[in-house]
Amino acid sequence: MDALYDPGSLRDDADVEFTEARTTDGRDAFEYFDGVAGLVAVGITTGAGAILLMDSPHGWRLPYGHVDAGADWLASAEDVGEILTGVEVSAAEVLRVSEITHELRSDADRTATSFDAVVGTDPVDGEPLADDPTFGEWEDLELGWFDDVPEDAYHAHADAVDDIEYFLE
Repeated sequence: MDALYDPGSLRDDADVEFTEARTTDGRDAFEYFDGVAGLVAVGITTGAGAILLMDSPHGWRLPYGHVDAGADWLASAEDVGEILTGVEVSAAEVLRVSEITHELRSDADRTATSFDAVVGTDPVDGEPLADDPTFGEWEDLELGWFDDVPEDAYHAHADAVDDIEYFLE
């Protein structure tokens, strides 16, 4: 796969887990998701089998960033990976796509659609970390390489742990 501009096009791909969800959001969350195509989580592994994780407010998880409308999702995943590792990262597979319909809590007639996608990369050499791995809303980002799911992973969000486990197998 050279480029991916519409994650919805993977709906019938047998190799991609595709789900749909609906949320009711407050104004801030609704406006955020109305302004982006969605979020891409990136599974970056080493040849030795370690995975790069970021410490979010909820626990360790795959690194992720937003994807602008009209952008290539695979290139966006590679950009996130390169910002965090400081080395070239190549998207290799799309594992999971969720199509999310966001409903504005104060006006049920207003909806926006976004996608969440999980993209795996080819393994990187060593355990590289960029000197300044910050981007977007991540100004103080803690990163680490893990051989197992950390105890303080984002367990409240089952997909987050499932995604980590997929790349550690």
